[in-house]
Formats: sequence, structure tokens, C-alpha cells
Amino acid sequence: MPLAHSDPISILIVEDREEDMKLIRLMLERSVFHQRYELDWAASFDEGLALMHGRKHDVGLFDYDLGTRNGLELLRDAISRGIEMPIIMLTGVESTMLDVKAMQLGAADYVSKLGLTGVQLERAIRYARRHYVIQAELRRTNQLLNSVLTSLPVIAGRIDGQGVVTEARGSGLEQVGLSGRRLMGLSALKCWPTYAAQIRSALAGGGGEFTCSVERDGQTRYFDNYVRFDVANGEGAIGFSVDVTARVLAENESRRHAHLLESVLQSLSVLAGRIDRSGLVVEAEGDGLSRYGLAPAALLGRPLWERFPQSRKAIVLALEGGSSSFALGSSRADDDWSVDFFVSFDVSQGEGATFMARDLTERRQLERQLLTVADEEQHRIGADLHDGLGQELTGLACLAVALRDRLRPVVPKESEQAELIARLASEATAKSRALAHGLSPVQLEVHGLVSALEDLVSQSERLHGIEGEFVLRGEAPEIDHFAAIHLYRISQEAIHNAVRHGRARRVKVALLSRPTRHRLIVLDDGEGFDCVDAPRGGAGHGLRLMNYRANMLGGSLTVWSVPGRGSRVYCEWSRPTSFPNENRKDSLSSSHCRVA
Repeated sequence: MPLAHSDPISILIVEDREEDMKLIRLMLERSVFHQRYELDWAASFDEGLALMHGRKHDVGLFDYDLGTRNGLELLRDAISRGIEMPIIMLTGVESTMLDVKAMQLGAADYVSKLGLTGVQLERAIRYARRHYVIQAELRRTNQLLNSVLTSLPVIAGRIDGQGVVTEARGSGLEQVGLSGRRLMGLSALKCWPTYAAQIRSALAGGGGEFTCSVERDGQTRYFDNYVRFDVANGEGAIGFSVDVTARVLAENESRRHAHLLESVLQSLSVLAGRIDRSGLVVEAEGDGLSRYGLAPAALLGRPLWERFPQSRKAIVLALEGGSSSFALGSSRADDDWSVDFFVSFDVSQGEGATFMARDLTERRQLERQLLTVADEEQHRIGADLHDGLGQELTGLACLAVALRDRLRPVVPKESEQAELIARLASEATAKSRALAHGLSPVQLEVHGLVSALEDLVSQSERLHGIEGEFVLRGEAPEIDHFAAIHLYRISQEAIHNAVRHGRARRVKVALLSRPTRHRLIVLDDGEGFDCVDAPRGGAGHGLRLMNYRANMLGGSLTVWSVPGRGSRVYCEWSRPTSFPNENRKDSLSSSHCRVA
């Protein structure tokens, strides 16, 4: 015996004859399928409308004859009002015309009450419910398909077994100036001969895919096309096209960028690559720097800082989400080169970093020559001050003293004026000599960097009226005259900025020397400044020049300053180290400005 369904089926009966309603109730109460039913009875057209809106039912049983109105009108009204349930039309006579008309209006079934049995009625109800579910699913599918075809840039179509277009729809047709009506009856094989092989494959039971382009109003649109055998009809084929113009244009743009980058890497002395989050070089392109030991193959699969330890600080900063730069190079006479690296967090990947390196050897050599010319010009001006103006001021002071001695016995008051002239001339002589020493540090050439820095501090005390101190810790570093000039000028510029811009009263210069690392420090008790908003004008130019001189040494310049707490300038450099497995020298330079 079949088991009863747990959920009852709710049925709305619209029947103006009570005896017919009771008969229907009796048949359903004696269900052979052991199904439970809940019945609502409406004895008229208006009562039926009221019950349909007052409660949701699973099935509707509408009698055709409802007095002045009929069941077809009630069916039409229910559908127009959006009532969702399958409706079975009941009639007391067999009528093919009524059957067809009811089905056209949307009835799930048409049943004659003449000779109707309970089994027939229950089967009609079961069929109506299943049919309604299927139809509802088809309606939802059609609504989705219509929405896709009308809202998205797509085309759907069908061709018969000969390749003739029998149907074509979709808003994508409008974008290429076509319509389904214009395509109907045309041969797809003749319209798109380039893709005839894919179409024939689909007609033979397979399928194909291809991308085509369409020109309209000077613009090109691209479509991805998919064609498959029409399994539902057993012949022909169905096709679907999607407008992929945006994707194709983006891919073309990406290819153009890739070609541009490839051209740059092949034509210029540059190197580009990518570093993963652990610091390993995972990509490297460009052979323009291979002559300096920076070939892509030599960098791949290794941390960049393993080959160049000085780069670790900049790379770590980039891996943490920032960006930085550093320079590698050598200033030896037989191996003079310079390469700048720029490293930045890889935003596209969300981790790791990218780097770009370029050859600045010629530029650095030219800058070095210009700086040398400037230093030589300062040396010449210092010599002129010392040998020209300084000697003349000394002679003037001597003449003023002699004049004072002659006037003192005769006119004592006039001799006082001569003594004042002599004193001012002597002071001017001392200042000119101090300026000459600054412009042309004789001590640097004769006695080396340490003696020159001691003399610089002493001259600064006399020239600016400040309290100065020089400290040497460790042995004096062994450097050539070129490097000594840069360190001297860095110290000189730092003292100048401290006195002129920071109004410092005390300045300390320290030279700390270690076996592999050296540091020059200039400290002052001036007003300081905000490193985030770096000073403009003279002080800003001075900082840039100091940084450049540090770069020329292959070193780094760090400036620490806080408003009201003075400034500290650190210049660090190390003895060059060899490239792995090569007889080259490398160094690193960078600049930083920190705020405590």
C-alpha cells in the first residue's frame, strides 16, 4: 500500500453547483494514493477571486459555467493578477474548442465531469502540479536567457543542417549593425567563410570556437564565438557569441607594453626584475649591465643582498611596502663605473618587490669632472685670497701701524684713528686667511684629512665665533686625495649649515675609523629642522651636494634633525669589496633623512 504524503495539498474549488462540489470532495477524501487534501470552496466568480487573493493554493479546480461569468474569464483574471498555481478547467460537456482555448489561456489541464472518477481527478491534479513546476522552471530559464540577450553584449543563434540561419537574437547584433531578421535565411558558411571549418564541425556533431572582429563606423569590435551541434533538434547547430572587445584591447595594450619593455631592455643599458617576499630574485631581464657583473643569469635564484650586502637595507624597506634606491659602482682608474638601482614594493602582486637598474657611468664621470673643476676653482680663489688680498691687507696694516707711530708724538688723537685702521686691517687679514684656508685647504694636501679637519674646526672657531671640537677614534683611514676632498667638503658644508641656518654655538666633528667601515660625524646644538619637510634654498642645495659627494665615495649620507635639538650628519663609507668570482670592486651609496 502506498504511503500517505505528509504535507496536504491545498485545493481551491470554484463551483456554483454544491452537489458537484460535494462529489469532488468525496472523490478526494477517498484518495487511492492516500494523499491528504485541504479544500476551499467558492460558490461564485467573485468568491473565487477573493479566496485566490486571501490564501495561496497548490491547485485550482475551476468550473466553466459560473452563472453570468465563466471559468475561462476567471482563469484569465487569475493569470493577469499573477496568481501562481496550476489551474484545471472542469466542464459538464466534452468540447474540443473549450479544451484548446483553456490551454491557450494557460490552463494546466481540461477535464470533463462526465464519468469523472477519483483516480482520473487525482492523476489530473498530480500531472498539473508537475507540469506547472516544469513550466515555471522554463519561464525562469527563458526570463534569464531574455535578460542575458537583451542586457549583455551577446548573440545567440541557430542554423539548420545546411548551415542556414534560422534564428538570431541578442543585443550584440545592434553593436555590429545587424538584426536577427536580416540574418534569417543566410548561409553561415558563406557569411563567415574564414570559420567554415568550425561551423562544419558543429554540423557534423562536434563543435568549434573562434574569435572574430567586426568593423563598424571606424571601430573594431571583437567576439568570442562558440558553436555546437544542436542535440535537441538532432540536426543543425546552435551558436553563442560574446563581445570581448574590452578584453582584447586590454590584451593588445599589455602586449604593446611588453614589446616596449623588451625594446628598452634590449636597446638600453638597463636591468629589470622581480624579487619574491623572501628576497630571492625570481625574474631578471636585460643584458645591458652584464659587463659590470650584473647579468640576469648571475642574479636569478639568489637574494640580491647575498651578492651585494650593501643593498639589504633598501630591499628590506621595499619588501615592507616602501621604495628606495641604492647605487653600485667602482671608482678605480682601471674599473670606473656606476649603476643606480630603484627598488619598490610590488603592488600588482601584493608582495615582493620590483627593481630597475640603469647605467650612469658617463653621467657620474661628467659630474665628477664638474665637481673637480669646482674644487679647483675654489682652490684658485683661495690662493688668490691668500696671496693677493691677504698680502695687501697685511701691507695696509703695517702702513697703518707706522703711521700711528709717527702721529703719536705730534697729534695723539689722529694716531688713535691710525691704530683703529691697523686693527681692522689685521682682523680683515685673519678673516681672509680663514676664508682662503676653507677654499684652498693647504693642510689637506700637505698633512692629510685628519690635520685638515682639525684646521677646519679651528678656522671655523675664528671665522664664526663658535666653540668647536675635533675627535679622531681609531687610526686615520687610508684614502686618496679625491676622497679626502669630498669628506672635507662634507664637513665644511655641515658646519656652514649649522652656523648659518641653525645658529649653532657649538660644533663637533668626529672621525671614527674601523678596519672595514668608517664614519664621519658632524654634530651641532643649533635650531635643527624637520627632516620630513626638508629645507629649501641654500640649506637644501647643501644637503643634496653633501649627498652627492657621499655617493662619489660609494658611501651613504644620513641626516638626523629635530627642531630645537640640533642636527647630526653621518657619512659612512667602507673599503670596496670584490665581486664574487670576479676581479671587480663594488660599492653602495644611498641617502636617508631620519626624524627621531
